[in-house]
Amino acid sequence: MRKGVLLLLISLYLVSCASLAATKKASRETSETEEKKTGETGETAVEAPSSANERSYLNYILGYQAEMQGRWDEALRYYEEASRLDPASPYLKVQIGRILLRTGKVKAATEKAEEVIRDHPDYLPALRLLGQLYNGQKKIADAIRIYEKIISIDPDDPQAHLFLGVLYASDKRYPEAVEVLEKFLKKRPDDLMALYYLGSVYFDMKDLDKSGEYFRKALELKPDFDAALYRLGLIHEVRGDYKAAAENYKKAIEINPFNFQARDRLSRIYIKENRLKEAIEELEKISSRFPRNAEIHKRLGLLYFDGEEYEKAIEQFRLVIEAQPDDLAVRYYLSVALATLKKYDAAIEELKAILELDPENIQAYLNLAYVYSDTGRYDEAVKIYDKLITMDAKPEYYVYKSSALLKLDDTRAAEKTLKEAIERFGDNDELYFNLAVVYEKEKRFDEMVKFLKKTLSLNPDHADALNFLGYSYADKGIKLDEALSLIQKALSLMPDNGYIVDSLGWVYYKLGRYEEALKELRRAVGLVDDDPVIYEHLGDVLKALGDTAGAADAYRKAILHSAKEKGLKERVEEKLQKLTGQ
Repeated sequence: MRKGVLLLLISLYLVSCASLAATKKASRETSETEEKKTGETGETAVEAPSSANERSYLNYILGYQAEMQGRWDEALRYYEEASRLDPASPYLKVQIGRILLRTGKVKAATEKAEEVIRDHPDYLPALRLLGQLYNGQKKIADAIRIYEKIISIDPDDPQAHLFLGVLYASDKRYPEAVEVLEKFLKKRPDDLMALYYLGSVYFDMKDLDKSGEYFRKALELKPDFDAALYRLGLIHEVRGDYKAAAENYKKAIEINPFNFQARDRLSRIYIKENRLKEAIEELEKISSRFPRNAEIHKRLGLLYFDGEEYEKAIEQFRLVIEAQPDDLAVRYYLSVALATLKKYDAAIEELKAILELDPENIQAYLNLAYVYSDTGRYDEAVKIYDKLITMDAKPEYYVYKSSALLKLDDTRAAEKTLKEAIERFGDNDELYFNLAVVYEKEKRFDEMVKFLKKTLSLNPDHADALNFLGYSYADKGIKLDEALSLIQKALSLMPDNGYIVDSLGWVYYKLGRYEEALKELRRAVGLVDDDPVIYEHLGDVLKALGDTAGAADAYRKAILHSAKEKGLKERVEEKLQKLTGQ
């Protein structure tokens, strides 16, 4: 149990026990306590306000009535007047301290309690108030000192033992925490909270067996104790028994639907088990209760993102950004979600916001370049890649830059870029492969072949290079047996790649093995249904097999998708015209 949780437990317990007794009972019990000798000092404590001081007592009664009705400022004024009339009464000063605490004036309340303790060191009501105040201000050492003193004065004080044990644990003084709580349990073996706190201490000590033992004892006393069920769930989760953990969390939630810690842990188990819908349901319930909890919105956003529910993810991420504008990771995911939905201007805005906060954010630059490329702004993408190369030169940045330059039809600049990279990084297979692509664009066949072979000498299993070289041979109708071997090896490395399947069909066509070609090209269309070259190849094979109608249909589909391949439309339209005479 973390320190914050332990301190919160004490605070909650104190608040639950803070109800006032009736006026007469309060006065009588305080009088009885104050009649006792203080021990070492031999002084006699001053009595609570009584009818002997009628004006003071009247103000006390009026203050108490105002307090019971929640009129805190009025109650404070009456108590202060009562104390002015009876300045020797520690009881009235404690009442003032309590109201100051109740109205959020913690510093003033602390000063008032300390004032009482200076004059009456063993006055228990003041000590208890001061312990509560120190605990609330995270003054752990001071709070421990106060509760130790309370126990020295009143060894049977149940609350002091509980709070001292938890404070020891929060200060990682576990042996002392165990000693205090176990000693207390010997006197009161059925004290529910002592059992629970001791189980929590043992959990912090990683003694899961002992921890579970005490939580189960607490549940024997109170079977609907959801906090103990939650803790047992944690023990199962730590041990990797997620099924048992989930069962405990569900029971805790069934008893107390507002046990959001249990819902949180249950959602994490669902995520581990890839039960994303159920995880989202739990997190949404937490979010409805804590709408300003940015962490919950973040987790919901990521779950929606993973489930490709990008609109919902965007909504959650924007809520996080509103609360935490500097959360760069969330801004990045937001930009990706926006780009996926083709909301490019908004994506660019988020990426630029990231770069304003972190000018060296490589991932933001890469995604910005991607968005520029996806929107045809290749010149802007090139500038980004130049920036990345200046910041942290890597071979892939040169590759990305050369690809953008090819989109601008600037093959010379692409060639220069890749040659610079080769000089800098030496034998990098991707650099040679992409240089071969440039030479293919420039129709420099021999140089293309040279650099494809260089790529394969560096990486014999480079599937794209194997396919590219094999397809290039097949397209020219040369070295067809070698082309078939190269493509078959590429396909063994990437068996479901539609483009490689197309190459296999094409080499079969060039070899005159039309039925085999048809089989592979139909499979290629099933894998990639929007590539114009594959449809053109299918049309050529169907034409060779005498299926004029099928060939014409394939050619029309090639034309439909022809924007992806420069020069294809005119070529295929000519084939279609010759085939149909139209």
